[in-house]
Amino acid sequence: MAANSFRSATRHRHRDLVLSHDHTPRPFAANAKRRHEPQVQIDVRQEADAPVRALLVVAHPDDESECAALVYRITHELGGVVDQIVVTNGEGGHQYSALAEAYYRLPLNPDRDGQEALAGIRRDELIRAGRILGIRHHYFLDQKDTGPTLDPSAGLGDWDIATIRRQLQMLLGLEKYDLVLFLMPTPDTHGHHKTVAALALEALAGLETAERPAAVGVQTARTGTGQPENFSELEGYPLTRTTSPEPTWSFDRSTPLACHPAIEYSIVVNWVIAEHKSQGLFQMESGKRSHEHFWLFEAGGEAGSRRWREFLQLVGQTAAQEK
Repeated sequence: MAANSFRSATRHRHRDLVLSHDHTPRPFAANAKRRHEPQVQIDVRQEADAPVRALLVVAHPDDESECAALVYRITHELGGVVDQIVVTNGEGGHQYSALAEAYYRLPLNPDRDGQEALAGIRRDELIRAGRILGIRHHYFLDQKDTGPTLDPSAGLGDWDIATIRRQLQMLLGLEKYDLVLFLMPTPDTHGHHKTVAALALEALAGLETAERPAAVGVQTARTGTGQPENFSELEGYPLTRTTSPEPTWSFDRSTPLACHPAIEYSIVVNWVIAEHKSQGLFQMESGKRSHEHFWLFEAGGEAGSRRWREFLQLVGQTAAQEK
């Protein structure tokens, strides 16, 4: 497949959209200089001829770890571009932050000052993880993290949903992504993940049918557990219907990296986990999840299905070249 066959004929270059708390037009690229955030330089292809362009939409800082191996492969080995929308600041993730208080020398408790400090720290952690993964732009929607819940209506009730919808629609319309990635909205996952998946699918379904990217959900599996449970649809959210109850593709994190046959993608994943030091219990996930499983959603329509097939073909061709 020719490199430019994966791109649509016209690409609108976007460099100054902002999804920030004051809604002013300021970009935050992965290498931007911003107060209280580390300055990083990332060597990734950002031109319109990138063979794949993906948008990762997540609820919290650290959710990017769920598809870290795939994101790294896209940015570092396929020459693609990945941007990320982060809906909340993660200030609700203080439950296991006690260990990090000594590391950061800040109180990270659930009171107002602790939550404010934790939100800033988690943003910094996300940027450092993004440097590892080669993420081009991070877009922060600054919505409140209300803490652990299984209820998708928690986000719907506490977030500025109109703004989230508008920003998603704007970014999708400008960037013309090939893939939109989000965490699977399974019944037993965090309610914010369900809300974000539903909002991303709604925005995607609002595009012209020929312009829709592939809508792809990801869920990791613990080592030795085999295939995950089937998923067809989250009850009450018909846009979350998948094209198949089983994953359409799975990526083994023990796959060797292109740079050396003895080095696996799992190392990159562990690096990403290690950056999120404020999430103490999350650190124990290092090395425990062996596969990233991906479902295709019907909301992408035929155009999305075609783009997903082309992506898998690109991955297969690259893998063949690496052998």
